[in-house]
Amino acid sequence: MNPLFDQASELLAAARRDQKTLEILLRDADSPLEAMLFHAQQAVEKSLKAALVSRNILFRRTHDLLALADMLEAGTAGLPIDRDLLLRLGPYAVEFRYQGVRAPEVGTEEARFAVETCLRWALNELQACSRQAD
Repeated sequence: MNPLFDQASELLAAARRDQKTLEILLRDADSPLEAMLFHAQQAVEKSLKAALVSRNILFRRTHDLLALADMLEAGTAGLPIDRDLLLRLGPYAVEFRYQGVRAPEVGTEEARFAVETCLRWALNELQACSRQAD
């Protein structure tokens, strides 16, 4: 067993759970937008972390999508989505939950795109790194 592969796989499984929750919330017109975007942010975050783990890049505990992106880019991994979208999704991890904080606008289709793209990309990263280890 490869512990890096296992840890990255667990992160991807967690990202998929957030994706599933996002999809359930998207089906209900009364779902709070902030809740949908929280799960989108979480799925993207866990996807980026899975890619970092698969490349054996250490990272501190963070919800900062741009910091994770910087580590991936420094490790020569490209990013699957635009940094602007990462910047706008980022606050939905923590900041938006506090009164008086206005998070940047992210559309639901944009959030869905980010999640699907990052999950697919992270899976490809994991598979590529796994093949290199063989």
